[in-house]
Amino acid sequence: MLGKLKTTGGELLKVKIGTYKDQGFKSVIDSDAFVAFINPTGFSFTSKIEYNIAQEQGAPGTTPKFVKVAPQALQMEFLFDGTGVTEGYSGNKLINVIKKNKFEHDTVQAQLNRFYAATGEFKGSFHKPYSVIVIWGKFEFKGALTEFTVDYKMFNKDGTPLRAIGKATFLEGISQELIAEKAKKSSPDLTHKRTVQDGDTLPLMTERIYGDSKYYLEVAKANGLVNFRQLKPGSELYFPPIEKIS
Repeated sequence: MLGKLKTTGGELLKVKIGTYKDQGFKSVIDSDAFVAFINPTGFSFTSKIEYNIAQEQGAPGTTPKFVKVAPQALQMEFLFDGTGVTEGYSGNKLINVIKKNKFEHDTVQAQLNRFYAATGEFKGSFHKPYSVIVIWGKFEFKGALTEFTVDYKMFNKDGTPLRAIGKATFLEGISQELIAEKAKKSSPDLTHKRTVQDGDTLPLMTERIYGDSKYYLEVAKANGLVNFRQLKPGSELYFPPIEKIS
């Protein structure tokens, strides 16, 4: 798993969070704003496709209508340990012997404060959560913290938390420049060139470009296709702007 990725020196790579002012991730505040003392055991993704399932009164059923693809969400759990018994080099007995099991530890609250500061604390005139990049080895996720639940597990005699699990949800973030670029590339008002893949049909390819397969005969005519039912994989087709074929 990603938590076991090593650097060339053999040091365990830790999960870290970089903090940025802008959604384009160009104005960096601190590329190492938060570094996990203990790596998560894993993480998960949630993908969601939204449909309109409104049903007319008296109708026996409804056909879901596609609305949009929601941004991907990353769920990750962080362990905040203030007991002083969790080894910073867990699993590397040699380093622990050299350090004689003396390693730094901090209070749970201090660790949580660093996490809050890296992800969403209001500072000065910048009154909104930061954009962040979550990095773990080769894994990278750009977005912003949308939800964080802290589950306290252990306490000392005076009630001070000694261990807590933070359940974080980050929502994927894309810069406005990238959104505009993607929209331009997929716009039905521009000419598109596509390579035929195995299993492609002209109605299917037409629907991908225009959002409707009804224009496939016009596309066939624009490309001089005689037999559009047998597309040759590897061949290229042109899809004119929608106003020219509608």
